[in-house]
Amino acid sequence: MFADKEKCKRCGACFAECPYDLIVEDREGFPKIRLAAKKTCIACGHCVAVCPTEAIVLPEMPVTESLGPEQCAPLLGELRLTADQADQFLRSRRSIRSYKDKLIPEKTVSHLFNTSRFAPSAKNGQPARWIVTRTPEATRKLAELTVEFMAINNVFPGVIKNWEKGIDKVLHGAPHVAVVHAPEDGLNPAEDCSLAAAYFELAAYAHGIGACWAGFLMEAAEGYHPIREMLGLPEGHGIYAALMLGYPKYKYKRIPRRRDVEVKWLG
Repeated sequence: MFADKEKCKRCGACFAECPYDLIVEDREGFPKIRLAAKKTCIACGHCVAVCPTEAIVLPEMPVTESLGPEQCAPLLGELRLTADQADQFLRSRRSIRSYKDKLIPEKTVSHLFNTSRFAPSAKNGQPARWIVTRTPEATRKLAELTVEFMAINNVFPGVIKNWEKGIDKVLHGAPHVAVVHAPEDGLNPAEDCSLAAAYFELAAYAHGIGACWAGFLMEAAEGYHPIREMLGLPEGHGIYAALMLGYPKYKYKRIPRRRDVEVKWLG
């Protein structure tokens, strides 16, 4: 990390926001990174993002083609949600289990993946990796393998009977399914992948795309080699989330009620 002294106002924001207190003052009061800090820095970009004058540069933080040389895209005030808009958006999200017979453009799915990159992860490790089906045929094959797993293990007989009748209760006829995996020996792979999937799902909803967690597929994939083989799952990786994806067949008009939250206040 280094600061452009012509731009830096020595406001102290980068000092305060560094998660590991790696930034210190030089003799003139400008920020600099501690000598032994390079191994500790997780390249989260807090120092770059919080700087009001664009004075901070963090070489450790990757620069993507979409951003160019400036490292951090600016926050646009006109796109900021009001509290009421955010409340309705989050409360109105639904798990979708009825889908239109329509594929999602690959460009749109890629955009959702790019948004999911910004989910929080332990030490900014960003371990989540994705596998997504392009066609309903591939999606249905994963559902079929899940039913095979159920039959072998004599579980969920109702799901098996429905499948035999031509009714898919595994992936509900979704045109796509997205699977999130990560190395099992990571710091917090389950939490990191779940957060990435949650970001993906919310981004999908904003684009008019429905999603639902595919719990049956997740359970089967952990113990059934044919599913792992079809997915091409790397050795040592676990599946920590899976989402059915497609355009919703029906539109929801109201927000259902929920139980009151239980809170214990301390202090």
